[in-house]
Amino acid sequence: MAIKNLYLPCLWVLLACTIFSCTTENEADLLPEEERCGEEPASLSGYIMPIINQNCAISGCHVSGSERVNLSVPENIIQYANQIRNFTQSGFMPAPESGKQLTAAELESIYCWVENGELDN
Repeated sequence: MAIKNLYLPCLWVLLACTIFSCTTENEADLLPEEERCGEEPASLSGYIMPIINQNCAISGCHVSGSERVNLSVPENIIQYANQIRNFTQSGFMPAPESGKQLTAAELESIYCWVENGELDN
């Protein structure tokens, strides 16, 4: 009987924690799009390609001859921009076994570049 009496209050505490807790660890996620990405879009050649070349288009990952999309080609980066954004924002890529990890600034550059239209700039 005592266990039943504890079940309902615990359920309410869990529900309250879920409702009132923040679902993001990144403060930038809370900003409106205009403020988060600013007016100057991230440059494909200046920001995005160096990130991809250092972390993704490496031997054994996203290069020519692999079974994965070749991200050493700018056109492929543009074509798969939404997936790149989604996979990097979720932490799915770079794959943990690669030993690579993107910085918050790199994640933000990729996010904003996609949000601003995946410009070939």
